[in-house]
Amino acid sequence: MKKLIISILAGVMGLCAMAQNVDRVGISDMTVEKTDNGLLIVSMQVAPSQTSVSYNRQLVLTPMVLSTDNSKYVELPSVTIAGKNAYYNTLRNDNLQGTTLLKGSQKGSYTYTQSIPFENWMTNSVLGVEVRGEGCCGNNVTDEVIPVADLNYAAPQFNPSFNYIEPRAVDSKLFNLTGKAYISFVVNKTVINPDYLNNKTELKKILDTIDAVKDNKDAKVRKIKLTGYASPEGPYANNVRLAEGRTEAVKEYVRQQSAFPESLFETSSVPEDWAGLKAAVQKSGLADAKEIVEFIDSDYPIEQRNDRLRALFPKTYPFLLENIYPGLRHTDYVITYEVRKYTDVNEIKQVFKTRPQNLSLNEFFLLSQTYRPGTPEFDEVFDVAVRMFPEDQVANINAASASISRGDLDSATKFLNRAGNSSEAEYVRGILDAKKGNYDSALSHFRKTKDPKAKDAIDQINRIQNYNGAVTYR
Repeated sequence: MKKLIISILAGVMGLCAMAQNVDRVGISDMTVEKTDNGLLIVSMQVAPSQTSVSYNRQLVLTPMVLSTDNSKYVELPSVTIAGKNAYYNTLRNDNLQGTTLLKGSQKGSYTYTQSIPFENWMTNSVLGVEVRGEGCCGNNVTDEVIPVADLNYAAPQFNPSFNYIEPRAVDSKLFNLTGKAYISFVVNKTVINPDYLNNKTELKKILDTIDAVKDNKDAKVRKIKLTGYASPEGPYANNVRLAEGRTEAVKEYVRQQSAFPESLFETSSVPEDWAGLKAAVQKSGLADAKEIVEFIDSDYPIEQRNDRLRALFPKTYPFLLENIYPGLRHTDYVITYEVRKYTDVNEIKQVFKTRPQNLSLNEFFLLSQTYRPGTPEFDEVFDVAVRMFPEDQVANINAASASISRGDLDSATKFLNRAGNSSEAEYVRGILDAKKGNYDSALSHFRKTKDPKAKDAIDQINRIQNYNGAVTYR
């Protein structure tokens, strides 16, 4: 029978014109309420005198809650309105169940109030009344379900308005390519030998980076900066000589191989790479790493620092000399190049496909405006822009907004960690927290921002937090 009930309800709900009013079966003032302690209370007035039940028949009225997909339902206790013959026949057989009302025995109405535990699936459901007509002795059964109300206890969704920030247009588009080359020299020498140890590969790193710019028809190298680092062992004055001389040797090699004028090069040197030593020790797992780092951070004179380090840590120093010091001898390089501006959006689209690293943030933004917000193409522009400018706050704010709009909250969190504390960043942090359901934190962010859309966001959250559900009676 229950399968029949559900199928009948599906048919009734599918054709709203067929929905019948419960007044004809003596029901009025039917209400439903969800309480704070997790109950669903159904109330109604039942007037036996207002039904058209004949002497030999009875109506069994059963309130019920059904899921919108008809897969689940819960019945509440029934009320039966019986004609005179049916009533006394049932009474003689001692078969009265629940509340049974004799038609015509009550001039007024019967107040019905029952409750059931609220279950999650009831968040979106339908309140209906099963009307079961029965003849004498249970013959001539008819059955139908009358939908009374649509229940919606799901809180409204937070739907923010996103702001995508237009980055400032720049007068010149300067970009940097960076790297490290570990070039080896004969002990105490500054003459470079390309064939010595792994030098050919390490020198090629620098030249390949330069060639990458050369192959870019829209780019021009503006500066090549080389910084040579030496390890701390040996006399400090000699390390100064080695760092300067070896950096100069690398410069001359690169200059000759690249055919760039000397005016394009800038060199500097660090005689002893104590910062690099500190970073390596911190990652080393050495038992006395903490003490070594504290010494490196001290103001001990740099000219005698290595000798003092060896004296303080005689057991660890050989390990440093063999395993860490070689990595402190390196040449850092920065290739600065300029790319021409693009003003035509169609050209920007082509560059985006082939060399996105040529675009400025402003050009990325111009491209984004050719797509509808929320589309994959629109989001991709900001995703690529933040890869090209990973530390730029505006790029991270825009990428965070695009990520939230497509439901990628983890990526948005990562981007906002690099977005700074501007008013624009606070607004997007508020959106992210609201999407996560952290409404108190979201309100805190929205109150910090000057964005005019924050007021609507705050109003939305207030409505969500104060929402008690909606019941639409049919």
